[in-house]
Amino acid sequence: MSIFNKRSKIALFVVSLVPSLVPLADSFMPRALAATENDADLDLPGKSTFESGSMQDNFGLSAPELLALATRYAAANRLSEAIAMFREVLRREPSNVSAHNNLAVCLKSQGSTEQAIEEFNQAIANNPTRAELFNNLALSYMTLGKYQEAQDTLFNALRLNPHLADAHRSLGLCMSARGDNQGAVVELQEALQENPYLQDVHIDIGDALRTQKHFEQALIEYRIAEKNLSQVRGILDRDLTLRIAKCLEGLGQFEEGRSLLATLLEKDPKDCEALNCLGVILWKMDHLPESVFVLERALSLDPAYPQARNNLGIALYQMKRKKEAIEVWKQAIKLREDYPEAHYNIGVALLEAGLFDQAEEAFRECLKYAPEDANAHNNLGLALQHQGRSEAAEAEFRLAGQLDPHQNFSQINLNKLK
Repeated sequence: MSIFNKRSKIALFVVSLVPSLVPLADSFMPRALAATENDADLDLPGKSTFESGSMQDNFGLSAPELLALATRYAAANRLSEAIAMFREVLRREPSNVSAHNNLAVCLKSQGSTEQAIEEFNQAIANNPTRAELFNNLALSYMTLGKYQEAQDTLFNALRLNPHLADAHRSLGLCMSARGDNQGAVVELQEALQENPYLQDVHIDIGDALRTQKHFEQALIEYRIAEKNLSQVRGILDRDLTLRIAKCLEGLGQFEEGRSLLATLLEKDPKDCEALNCLGVILWKMDHLPESVFVLERALSLDPAYPQARNNLGIALYQMKRKKEAIEVWKQAIKLREDYPEAHYNIGVALLEAGLFDQAEEAFRECLKYAPEDANAHNNLGLALQHQGRSEAAEAEFRLAGQLDPHQNFSQINLNKLK
Protein backbone atom coordinates (compact mmCIF):
# COMPACT_ATOMS: atom_id res chain seq x y z
CA MET A 1 0.00 0.00 0.00
CA SER A 2 1.34 3.45 -0.85
CA ILE A 3 2.43 5.72 1.94
CA PHE A 4 0.17 8.73 2.02
CA ASN A 5 1.64 11.65 3.91
CA LYS A 6 -0.97 12.54 6.46
CA ARG A 7 0.41 15.86 7.68
CA SER A 8 -1.73 15.18 10.75
CA LYS A 9 -3.37 12.23 12.38
CA ILE A 10 -6.41 12.52 10.14
CA ALA A 11 -4.50 12.71 6.87
CA LEU A 12 -5.20 16.41 6.65
CA PHE A 13 -3.14 19.51 7.04
CA VAL A 14 -4.38 21.48 10.01
CA VAL A 15 -3.90 25.17 9.52
CA SER A 16 -2.90 25.08 13.14
CA LEU A 17 -2.17 28.63 14.17
CA VAL A 18 0.37 29.89 11.68
CA PRO A 19 -1.74 31.46 8.88
CA SER A 20 -3.75 33.54 11.33
CA LEU A 21 -0.68 35.42 12.52
CA VAL A 22 -1.35 38.77 14.16
CA PRO A 23 0.91 41.33 12.50
CA LEU A 24 2.50 44.05 14.54
CA ALA A 25 0.74 47.35 14.14
CA ASP A 26 2.43 49.57 11.57
CA SER A 27 5.10 46.99 10.79
CA PHE A 28 5.66 48.63 7.42
CA MET A 29 5.24 52.23 8.53
CA PRO A 30 7.97 54.65 7.43
CA ARG A 31 9.28 57.35 9.70
CA ALA A 32 8.92 61.06 9.29
CA LEU A 33 11.95 63.29 9.23
CA ALA A 34 12.25 66.16 11.65
CA ALA A 35 11.90 69.68 10.40
CA THR A 36 15.69 69.80 10.48
CA GLU A 37 17.63 66.96 8.91
CA ASN A 38 19.80 66.19 11.93
CA ASP A 39 17.42 63.52 13.21
CA ALA A 40 15.45 60.85 11.40
CA ASP A 41 12.73 60.68 14.05
CA LEU A 42 9.56 62.70 14.06
CA ASP A 43 10.04 65.98 15.90
CA LEU A 44 7.18 65.63 18.36
CA PRO A 45 6.02 68.87 20.00
CA GLY A 46 5.63 69.10 23.74
CA LYS A 47 1.91 69.77 23.42
CA SER A 48 -0.87 68.30 21.33
CA THR A 49 -2.79 71.51 20.70
CA PHE A 50 -2.07 74.02 17.97
CA GLU A 51 -2.27 77.74 17.69
CA SER A 52 -5.62 78.37 16.09
CA GLY A 53 -5.03 79.99 12.77
CA SER A 54 -6.49 79.58 9.33
CA MET A 55 -4.61 77.68 6.65
CA GLN A 56 -4.16 81.01 4.89
CA ASP A 57 -2.51 82.41 8.02
CA ASN A 58 -0.28 79.36 8.23
CA PHE A 59 0.79 79.83 4.64
CA GLY A 60 2.06 83.25 5.68
CA LEU A 61 4.79 81.54 7.69
CA SER A 62 8.29 81.10 6.34
CA ALA A 63 9.08 77.73 4.72
CA PRO A 64 11.04 76.41 7.76
CA GLU A 65 8.25 77.51 10.12
CA LEU A 66 5.59 75.95 7.91
CA LEU A 67 7.58 72.72 7.68
CA ALA A 68 7.86 72.54 11.48
CA LEU A 69 4.13 73.21 11.90
CA ALA A 70 3.22 70.63 9.24
CA THR A 71 5.36 68.05 11.04
CA ARG A 72 3.47 68.74 14.27
CA TYR A 73 0.15 68.35 12.46
CA ALA A 74 1.36 65.04 11.01
CA ALA A 75 2.35 63.83 14.48
CA ALA A 76 -1.18 64.61 15.69
CA ASN A 77 -2.66 62.65 12.75
CA ARG A 78 -4.14 65.77 11.17
CA LEU A 79 -2.99 64.46 7.84
CA SER A 80 -4.99 66.46 5.31
CA GLU A 81 -3.83 69.75 6.81
CA ALA A 82 -0.26 68.49 7.08
CA ILE A 83 -0.28 67.38 3.45
CA ALA A 84 -1.49 70.78 2.29
CA MET A 85 1.31 72.49 4.23
CA PHE A 86 4.01 70.10 3.01
CA ARG A 87 2.88 70.74 -0.56
CA GLU A 88 3.11 74.48 0.03
CA VAL A 89 6.66 74.07 1.35
CA LEU A 90 7.56 72.10 -1.77
CA ARG A 91 6.00 74.73 -4.01
CA ARG A 92 8.48 77.18 -2.52
CA GLU A 93 11.39 74.75 -2.07
CA PRO A 94 11.03 71.87 -4.56
CA SER A 95 14.20 70.14 -3.32
CA ASN A 96 13.31 70.12 0.39
CA VAL A 97 14.10 66.56 1.45
CA SER A 98 12.20 66.61 4.75
CA ALA A 99 9.07 67.94 3.07
CA HIS A 100 9.15 65.23 0.38
CA ASN A 101 9.72 62.50 2.97
CA ASN A 102 7.13 63.71 5.46
CA LEU A 103 4.58 64.25 2.72
CA ALA A 104 5.21 60.65 1.68
CA VAL A 105 4.67 59.42 5.25
CA CYS A 106 1.32 61.22 5.39
CA LEU A 107 0.25 59.91 2.00
CA LYS A 108 1.10 56.36 3.00
CA SER A 109 -0.89 56.77 6.22
CA GLN A 110 -3.87 57.70 4.06
CA GLY A 111 -3.37 54.61 1.90
CA SER A 112 -1.89 56.43 -1.09
CA THR A 113 1.21 54.24 -1.19
CA GLU A 114 2.03 54.74 -4.89
CA GLN A 115 2.06 58.51 -4.41
CA ALA A 116 4.17 58.03 -1.29
CA ILE A 117 6.74 56.10 -3.31
CA GLU A 118 6.98 58.98 -5.77
CA GLU A 119 7.68 61.41 -2.95
CA PHE A 120 10.26 59.14 -1.31
CA ASN A 121 12.03 58.86 -4.66
CA GLN A 122 12.03 62.65 -4.94
CA ALA A 123 13.58 62.89 -1.49
CA ILE A 124 16.27 60.38 -2.46
CA ALA A 125 16.97 62.20 -5.71
CA ASN A 126 17.68 65.34 -3.67
CA ASN A 127 19.74 63.52 -1.03
CA PRO A 128 20.95 60.08 -2.17
CA THR A 129 23.19 59.64 0.89
CA ARG A 130 20.43 59.41 3.49
CA ALA A 131 19.96 55.78 4.52
CA GLU A 132 16.69 56.51 6.35
CA LEU A 133 15.08 57.59 3.09
CA PHE A 134 15.87 54.25 1.45
CA ASN A 135 14.44 52.44 4.46
CA ASN A 136 11.20 54.42 4.20
CA LEU A 137 10.95 53.71 0.48
CA ALA A 138 11.48 50.01 1.12
CA LEU A 139 8.67 49.91 3.68
CA SER A 140 6.30 51.32 1.08
CA TYR A 141 7.34 48.68 -1.43
CA MET A 142 6.65 46.04 1.23
CA THR A 143 3.15 47.40 1.76
CA LEU A 144 2.48 46.76 -1.94
CA GLY A 145 4.00 43.27 -1.74
CA LYS A 146 6.98 44.32 -3.89
CA TYR A 147 9.49 42.46 -1.75
CA GLN A 148 12.32 42.20 -4.29
CA GLU A 149 12.28 45.97 -4.83
CA ALA A 150 12.14 46.44 -1.07
CA GLN A 151 15.09 44.13 -0.47
CA ASP A 152 17.22 45.85 -3.11
CA THR A 153 16.38 49.23 -1.60
CA LEU A 154 17.28 48.04 1.91
CA PHE A 155 20.65 46.80 0.66
CA ASN A 156 21.24 50.36 -0.55
CA ALA A 157 20.28 51.70 2.87
CA LEU A 158 22.70 49.38 4.64
CA ARG A 159 25.51 50.20 2.24
CA LEU A 160 25.06 53.82 3.27
CA ASN A 161 24.74 53.02 6.98
CA PRO A 162 25.50 49.43 8.07
CA HIS A 163 24.47 50.32 11.62
CA LEU A 164 20.94 51.51 10.85
CA ALA A 165 18.83 49.32 13.12
CA ASP A 166 15.56 50.18 11.37
CA ALA A 167 16.95 48.99 8.03
CA HIS A 168 18.10 45.69 9.54
CA ARG A 169 14.64 45.24 11.02
CA SER A 170 12.92 46.10 7.76
CA LEU A 171 15.17 43.67 5.90
CA GLY A 172 14.30 40.97 8.43
CA LEU A 173 10.58 41.55 7.94
CA CYS A 174 11.04 41.56 4.18
CA MET A 175 12.98 38.29 4.22
CA SER A 176 10.34 36.71 6.44
CA ALA A 177 7.60 37.81 4.03
CA ARG A 178 9.57 36.13 1.23
CA GLY A 179 9.82 32.89 3.21
CA ASP A 180 13.45 33.22 4.32
CA ASN A 181 12.84 33.08 8.05
CA GLN A 182 16.36 31.92 8.88
CA GLY A 183 17.80 35.01 7.23
CA ALA A 184 15.09 37.09 8.87
CA VAL A 185 16.19 36.01 12.35
CA VAL A 186 19.79 37.03 11.58
CA GLU A 187 18.75 40.51 10.41
CA LEU A 188 16.34 41.04 13.29
CA GLN A 189 18.99 40.05 15.81
CA GLU A 190 21.33 42.53 14.11
CA ALA A 191 18.70 45.25 14.52
CA LEU A 192 18.47 44.48 18.22
CA GLN A 193 22.23 44.54 18.57
CA GLU A 194 22.42 47.95 16.89
CA ASN A 195 19.57 49.33 19.00
CA PRO A 196 18.80 47.38 22.21
CA TYR A 197 15.85 49.69 22.88
CA LEU A 198 13.89 48.11 20.02
CA GLN A 199 12.46 45.52 22.38
CA ASP A 200 9.45 44.78 20.17
CA VAL A 201 11.89 43.23 17.70
CA HIS A 202 11.80 40.22 20.03
CA ILE A 203 8.24 39.71 18.77
CA ASP A 204 9.39 39.78 15.16
CA ILE A 205 12.13 37.26 15.97
CA GLY A 206 9.59 35.06 17.73
CA ASP A 207 7.31 35.19 14.69
CA ALA A 208 10.12 34.11 12.36
CA LEU A 209 11.13 31.28 14.70
CA ARG A 210 7.55 30.11 15.13
CA THR A 211 7.07 29.98 11.38
CA GLN A 212 10.03 27.57 11.32
CA LYS A 213 8.33 25.55 14.10
CA HIS A 214 11.07 26.45 16.58
CA PHE A 215 8.41 26.88 19.22
CA GLU A 216 10.63 26.77 22.31
CA GLN A 217 12.93 29.50 20.98
CA ALA A 218 9.97 31.56 19.82
CA LEU A 219 8.40 31.27 23.25
CA ILE A 220 11.59 32.62 24.83
CA GLU A 221 11.48 35.68 22.54
CA TYR A 222 7.82 36.32 23.31
CA ARG A 223 8.44 36.03 27.04
CA ILE A 224 11.28 38.55 26.82
CA ALA A 225 9.02 40.95 24.95
CA GLU A 226 6.22 40.36 27.44
CA LYS A 227 8.53 41.23 30.33
CA ASN A 228 10.20 44.26 28.76
CA LEU A 229 7.14 45.79 27.10
CA SER A 230 4.51 45.21 29.76
CA GLN A 231 4.84 48.75 31.08
CA VAL A 232 5.39 50.33 27.69
CA ARG A 233 3.05 48.78 25.15
CA GLY A 234 -0.11 47.64 26.89
CA ILE A 235 -1.82 47.35 23.51
CA LEU A 236 0.39 44.34 22.79
CA ASP A 237 -0.95 42.28 25.69
CA ARG A 238 -3.58 40.48 23.62
CA ASP A 239 -1.29 39.95 20.64
CA LEU A 240 1.50 38.54 22.76
CA THR A 241 -0.84 36.26 24.67
CA LEU A 242 -2.18 34.92 21.39
CA ARG A 243 1.32 34.29 20.07
CA ILE A 244 2.31 32.52 23.28
CA ALA A 245 -0.79 30.33 23.03
CA LYS A 246 0.19 29.40 19.48
CA CYS A 247 3.63 28.33 20.67
CA LEU A 248 2.11 26.24 23.44
CA GLU A 249 -0.14 24.57 20.87
CA GLY A 250 2.92 23.82 18.75
CA LEU A 251 4.68 22.32 21.76
CA GLY A 252 1.69 20.14 22.59
CA GLN A 253 1.03 21.99 25.84
CA PHE A 254 -2.67 22.12 25.09
CA GLU A 255 -4.08 22.72 28.57
CA GLU A 256 -1.87 25.75 29.16
CA GLY A 257 -2.67 27.13 25.72
CA ARG A 258 -6.36 26.53 26.28
CA SER A 259 -6.19 28.39 29.60
CA LEU A 260 -4.53 31.43 28.01
CA LEU A 261 -7.12 31.56 25.24
CA ALA A 262 -9.94 31.26 27.77
CA THR A 263 -8.49 34.31 29.53
CA LEU A 264 -8.52 36.26 26.27
CA LEU A 265 -12.08 35.23 25.54
CA GLU A 266 -13.23 36.30 28.99
CA LYS A 267 -12.01 39.79 28.11
CA ASP A 268 -13.44 39.69 24.59
CA PRO A 269 -15.87 36.86 23.76
CA LYS A 270 -15.93 38.06 20.14
CA ASP A 271 -12.19 37.64 19.53
CA CYS A 272 -12.45 35.51 16.39
CA GLU A 273 -8.78 34.64 16.19
CA ALA A 274 -8.72 33.45 19.78
CA LEU A 275 -11.80 31.34 19.02
CA ASN A 276 -10.09 29.87 15.97
CA CYS A 277 -6.98 29.02 17.98
CA LEU A 278 -9.09 27.47 20.72
CA GLY A 279 -10.92 25.41 18.11
CA VAL A 280 -7.61 24.01 16.87
CA ILE A 281 -6.44 23.13 20.39
CA LEU A 282 -9.74 21.41 21.14
CA TRP A 283 -9.40 19.47 17.89
CA LYS A 284 -5.90 18.36 18.87
CA MET A 285 -7.22 17.35 22.29
CA ASP A 286 -9.79 15.20 20.44
CA HIS A 287 -12.69 17.27 21.78
CA LEU A 288 -14.34 17.35 18.38
CA PRO A 289 -17.89 18.52 19.19
CA GLU A 290 -16.46 21.35 21.30
CA SER A 291 -14.05 22.25 18.50
CA VAL A 292 -16.89 22.42 15.97
CA PHE A 293 -18.95 24.56 18.36
CA VAL A 294 -16.13 27.05 18.92
CA LEU A 295 -15.22 27.31 15.23
CA GLU A 296 -18.86 27.80 14.25
CA ARG A 297 -19.00 30.55 16.87
CA ALA A 298 -16.02 32.24 15.22
CA LEU A 299 -17.73 32.01 11.83
CA SER A 300 -20.99 33.39 13.18
CA LEU A 301 -19.02 36.48 14.20
CA ASP A 302 -16.94 36.64 11.02
CA PRO A 303 -18.34 34.55 8.13
CA ALA A 304 -15.44 35.67 5.93
CA TYR A 305 -12.76 34.09 8.13
CA PRO A 306 -11.16 31.44 5.87
CA GLN A 307 -8.84 29.91 8.49
CA ALA A 308 -11.70 29.15 10.86
CA ARG A 309 -13.71 27.70 7.99
CA ASN A 310 -10.81 25.48 6.94
CA ASN A 311 -10.29 24.26 10.50
CA LEU A 312 -14.01 23.58 10.86
CA GLY A 313 -13.74 21.36 7.81
CA ILE A 314 -10.94 19.40 9.46
CA ALA A 315 -12.97 18.81 12.63
CA LEU A 316 -16.01 17.75 10.61
CA TYR A 317 -13.90 15.40 8.52
CA GLN A 318 -12.55 13.66 11.59
CA MET A 319 -16.14 13.26 12.80
CA LYS A 320 -16.81 11.37 9.53
CA ARG A 321 -18.97 14.21 8.22
CA LYS A 322 -16.92 14.22 5.03
CA LYS A 323 -19.39 15.77 2.59
CA GLU A 324 -19.95 18.67 4.97
CA ALA A 325 -16.19 19.05 5.37
CA ILE A 326 -15.60 19.29 1.63
CA GLU A 327 -18.34 21.90 1.31
CA VAL A 328 -16.78 23.92 4.13
CA TRP A 329 -13.37 23.81 2.40
CA LYS A 330 -14.95 24.91 -0.86
CA GLN A 331 -16.48 27.85 1.00
CA ALA A 332 -13.03 28.70 2.38
CA ILE A 333 -11.65 28.77 -1.17
CA LYS A 334 -14.48 31.05 -2.29
CA LEU A 335 -13.41 33.43 0.45
CA ARG A 336 -9.75 33.14 -0.48
CA GLU A 337 -8.84 31.41 -3.71
CA ASP A 338 -5.10 31.46 -2.99
CA TYR A 339 -5.52 29.31 0.11
CA PRO A 340 -3.26 26.25 -0.37
CA GLU A 341 -4.33 24.46 2.81
CA ALA A 342 -7.98 24.30 1.77
CA HIS A 343 -7.05 23.02 -1.70
CA TYR A 344 -4.78 20.46 -0.05
CA ASN A 345 -7.50 19.22 2.28
CA ILE A 346 -9.96 18.79 -0.57
CA GLY A 347 -7.28 16.83 -2.40
CA VAL A 348 -6.84 14.56 0.61
CA ALA A 349 -10.56 13.85 0.81
CA LEU A 350 -10.81 13.15 -2.92
CA LEU A 351 -7.73 10.92 -2.85
CA GLU A 352 -9.14 8.87 0.01
CA ALA A 353 -12.44 8.63 -1.88
CA GLY A 354 -10.64 7.23 -4.93
CA LEU A 355 -11.43 10.25 -7.11
CA PHE A 356 -7.88 10.48 -8.38
CA ASP A 357 -8.33 12.87 -11.30
CA GLN A 358 -10.16 15.37 -9.08
CA ALA A 359 -7.56 14.91 -6.35
CA GLU A 360 -4.85 15.69 -8.89
CA GLU A 361 -6.59 18.93 -9.77
CA ALA A 362 -6.89 19.93 -6.11
CA PHE A 363 -3.22 19.25 -5.36
CA ARG A 364 -2.16 21.20 -8.45
CA GLU A 365 -4.23 24.13 -7.19
CA CYS A 366 -2.49 23.84 -3.83
CA LEU A 367 0.93 23.85 -5.52
CA LYS A 368 0.00 26.89 -7.57
CA TYR A 369 0.06 28.87 -4.32
CA ALA A 370 2.59 26.76 -2.37
CA PRO A 371 5.00 25.38 -4.99
CA GLU A 372 7.53 24.08 -2.44
CA ASP A 373 5.05 22.02 -0.42
CA ALA A 374 6.67 18.58 -0.27
CA ASN A 375 3.51 16.96 1.10
CA ALA A 376 1.39 18.20 -1.77
CA HIS A 377 3.96 16.98 -4.32
CA ASN A 378 3.97 13.55 -2.68
CA ASN A 379 0.20 13.30 -2.69
CA LEU A 380 0.01 14.56 -6.25
CA GLY A 381 2.38 11.72 -7.10
CA LEU A 382 -0.04 9.25 -5.52
CA ALA A 383 -2.95 10.66 -7.50
CA LEU A 384 -0.91 10.33 -10.71
CA GLN A 385 0.25 6.81 -9.81
CA HIS A 386 -3.32 5.63 -9.33
CA GLN A 387 -4.11 6.95 -12.81
CA GLY A 388 -1.30 4.85 -14.29
CA ARG A 389 0.99 7.83 -14.94
CA SER A 390 4.11 6.37 -13.37
CA GLU A 391 6.72 8.70 -14.88
CA ALA A 392 4.87 11.81 -13.74
CA ALA A 393 4.34 10.26 -10.31
CA GLU A 394 8.05 9.46 -10.01
CA ALA A 395 8.94 13.07 -10.78
CA GLU A 396 6.63 14.29 -8.01
CA PHE A 397 8.00 11.82 -5.46
CA ARG A 398 11.57 12.88 -6.29
CA LEU A 399 10.70 16.55 -6.02
CA ALA A 400 9.03 15.97 -2.65
CA GLY A 401 12.22 14.33 -1.40
CA GLN A 402 14.35 17.23 -2.62
CA LEU A 403 12.10 19.80 -0.97
CA ASP A 404 12.01 17.99 2.38
CA PRO A 405 14.94 15.57 2.79
CA HIS A 406 13.91 14.83 6.40
CA GLN A 407 10.71 12.97 5.47
CA ASN A 408 10.74 9.41 4.15
CA PHE A 409 7.26 8.91 2.75
CA SER A 410 8.14 10.07 -0.77
CA GLN A 411 11.16 7.73 -0.90
CA ILE A 412 8.99 4.80 0.25
CA ASN A 413 6.46 5.64 -2.47
CA LEU A 414 9.29 5.91 -4.99
CA ASN A 415 10.64 2.49 -4.02
CA LYS A 416 7.19 0.92 -4.29
CA LEU A 417 6.77 2.49 -7.72
CA LYS A 418 9.87 0.68 -8.94
